Amino acid sequence: MLKKKVKVIKRFLEISSNLSKFGFYNVYEYFKLLFGLEIDESVKPRKIRETLEKLGPSFIKLGQVLSTRPDIVPQPIIQELIKLQDRAKPIDYEIIRKILEENYSSRLTDIFAYIDPKPIASASISQVHIGYLQTGEKVAIKVKRPDIEKQIALDVEVLNMIVSFLERHFDIVKELNLRGFIFEFKHTTLKEANFEVEANNIEIFRENFKNHEFFYIPKCFCEISNREILITEFLDGWKITDKEAIQKAGFSLKEIVEHLTDAYFKMVFDDGIFHADPHPGNLFVLSDGKIGCVDFGMVGRVSKDLKRLLYEHIIAVTTLDINLAMRFYENLGMITPKTDINSFLADIEIFLEKYHNKTLEKINMKEMVLDLLEIIKEHKLKLPTQLAYLGKTAINLEGVVREIYPDFNPTQRLQNFIKKSFFDYIKEKSIEIKEISGIAYESIFRLENLYRALIRERLTLRIIFKDFQDYLLFQRKLIYRLIGVVLFSSLIIASGLFYTAGKEKLGDVFFVIASFIGVYTVVKLIFFRKSFL
Repeated sequence: MLKKKVKVIKRFLEISSNLSKFGFYNVYEYFKLLFGLEIDESVKPRKIRETLEKLGPSFIKLGQVLSTRPDIVPQPIIQELIKLQDRAKPIDYEIIRKILEENYSSRLTDIFAYIDPKPIASASISQVHIGYLQTGEKVAIKVKRPDIEKQIALDVEVLNMIVSFLERHFDIVKELNLRGFIFEFKHTTLKEANFEVEANNIEIFRENFKNHEFFYIPKCFCEISNREILITEFLDGWKITDKEAIQKAGFSLKEIVEHLTDAYFKMVFDDGIFHADPHPGNLFVLSDGKIGCVDFGMVGRVSKDLKRLLYEHIIAVTTLDINLAMRFYENLGMITPKTDINSFLADIEIFLEKYHNKTLEKINMKEMVLDLLEIIKEHKLKLPTQLAYLGKTAINLEGVVREIYPDFNPTQRLQNFIKKSFFDYIKEKSIEIKEISGIAYESIFRLENLYRALIRERLTLRIIFKDFQDYLLFQRKLIYRLIGVVLFSSLIIASGLFYTAGKEKLGDVFFVIASFIGVYTVVKLIFFRKSFL
């Protein structure tokens, strides 16, 4: 225990010493600025980001995870942290070779014909070298840094020490639940350091994009990969932001950003799993014009419920439905006891009005995401991890796209996926209606059986309703009117979506059908009410 404390204190002093070189009086001063506990106009967010890069691997990862937490970090700093790319001081090749020998033993020369001693990338968790298998295939050899788990655990202890100090001096720190965040950071980083998890992610993405026309996932050699070493197909291509080389090869920059955007919308709206680190170092344009994607340690998932709620939030914007928008925040459990509901409702209404009546081509995705993150921060909402990763990825993606082709707006391509999601949404609602109808029918059927049983057994039990058959008729008519109301609502929403998507004729058709069903249902409801008064 004493030995561990000595290590923590030694690491704390090392971090403090490094921070002093970057112009920070002490470690607490730096973290007060990072978490927005104090504001110093002379210290730009860029300096805070650059300091994390210089503090080493664990702190680069810390910054990347913090970039997904607008409920903790001020927005100007968030926008800087999003720029963090995984770069670290290279490890000597002799250390890398020793790790390879420990893992493969005598099989090393049987597997690899050649390994380039010079790394092509050195990140916070791993280092990558080019190699050739004995079969002649060119591969990327990703080797985990030695003792990285111990380093992460040590830095987590230091962070907990810093948080303990801040909690004693700032009451708001307890409300931020920084200890919970540090636990999440540790869990996320250790998971990323397990290459068996990444290998599994690669297999999932390869299946999702097999035979895809414009997006390519490299092959993973799982049989020679393990927790510490990941062997994948090497992608020869141009960095996606190398515009000059891409154009010289005869490819259109506009088509490149369209294909990239489509691939990410497919991940989110179709597959439910997405690559959560789309920076230029992970994306390449290959010789056949396809976009190649690497590094699947950081991925996000979109559950079926989140996908449905995201779609309903889009509907809320197009229809100015504040109640539907509120369902998004309520069903995700984002509203906390500290949220002022009236103030929150007012800001959501302003948000909806800002983007209502705007076509997708005119909506700036980054601006919209940042607006939502500001609302989350302002009203002390709890941000789910799924949504945090999605927001970070959206901002990163738009940054890459704008760098390649400044006039392109990613939301232009969203329309294609909205249409597909629309039909999935209607299908889901139809299933819900069918289930409601089934439950209603079964209830009526069981009531009729009960009625017959009462007659057969000649029971004298008197029930509340004088005429049980009239009650059954009441139930049937009530269910039919309910189905009419649900159909009317669904068709009105569908009509609005078609208008938004520029399909006015289909919008007119759905509106006419909805109007007919609406009038019919209202008339029947009036007679239904009179018949039971």
